[in-house]
Amino acid sequence: MTSLNQWLKKSVMPLWLEKGVDSKSGGFIEALSFEGQPLDIPRRAMVQARQIYSWKLAYELSAVDEARAKSIILKATRYLTDNFSLSSGAFIHSISPSGKPENKTSDLYAQAFALFGLANSFAVNPDAKVEERAKALVRYLKSERSLPQGGFSELASSGVMYEANPHMHLFEATIAWLNVSDENIWQELAEQILSLCLNKFVDSKSGALCEHFDEDWKPIISERGYIVEPGHQYEWAWLMSKYEKITGTKLESVRKKLFDLSEAHGVCKDRGVVFDEVWSDMTPKAQTSRFWTQCERIKCAADGALQFSSSRQKYQQAAEAGVLALARYFETPLPGLWFDRMTESGQFIAENAKASSLYHIIGAISEFESLQRASR
Repeated sequence: MTSLNQWLKKSVMPLWLEKGVDSKSGGFIEALSFEGQPLDIPRRAMVQARQIYSWKLAYELSAVDEARAKSIILKATRYLTDNFSLSSGAFIHSISPSGKPENKTSDLYAQAFALFGLANSFAVNPDAKVEERAKALVRYLKSERSLPQGGFSELASSGVMYEANPHMHLFEATIAWLNVSDENIWQELAEQILSLCLNKFVDSKSGALCEHFDEDWKPIISERGYIVEPGHQYEWAWLMSKYEKITGTKLESVRKKLFDLSEAHGVCKDRGVVFDEVWSDMTPKAQTSRFWTQCERIKCAADGALQFSSSRQKYQQAAEAGVLALARYFETPLPGLWFDRMTESGQFIAENAKASSLYHIIGAISEFESLQRASR
């Protein structure tokens, strides 16, 4: 991973500092072309929030100047709250580069990341106004989006949906807040989401985690079964580990099961990469492999290697295999960009590099760096 650290420091952060930060508005560019040029396309609230986290982690990894990064983070926080906020306490999905509302939908995914971004901003500069803005968002979720059967509704152009993924990121946001605040609101929200996950998202028989549900939180099942995403199983397991460290809640059994299922059935033996989707019978559904699933494997495996001494070798080997797989996605003509997707044949598709991707990449580098330090 040393080479990836150098790639982050020498190629990624300089490029995204020059091309990915809007110095006039204070926000972040949505994506760069494969030639490294900023794209004039709508900017999502999710991207602004993820980039706040990414720049915070970048200076913690000494990949960028700390003072410069903190200045960028504080400007981006104002950009997020000033341009995406609604009077209800919610955040809209996206705005145009000029700052006008583009998509006013308050999707749950955007709300989760807004909470996450605010927590990471608060960690950099504990401004009471930032936490109050986050609390206003939670009040909105509880009053407008809370479901009697637990959790919150997702809004999309196709209508109301019931999804595990935005709840995972809400859980991630509460963990970020638990690290910087003693307010009860964060513990209560975390407990609610974790309970929903353990009782509804995770199959009590197989231990697999379902993604899509009906309004009663029953898995949507086709002729092949329900959809499982190995990358999300790694990610849930990693987040549960973070939560366990903070609260002492015993989650080892479910974490290990999620990891083991993804390792056994979610990794392509021929290409060494994580599948995007499998069916609940653990056969591949989508044999494409996006880069982020490799990142989540690394994070979960590196964390497990540090915790489980009896199975350290298994976790460490998975982390190292994940690093080798991930490095292939970074072999782009212009250093500092990345391929997003590998096809079933093992080929990469040249696409725009999304700013949102850095959140996964830098998280993987950070976790593996922790494992390397402990192994020295």
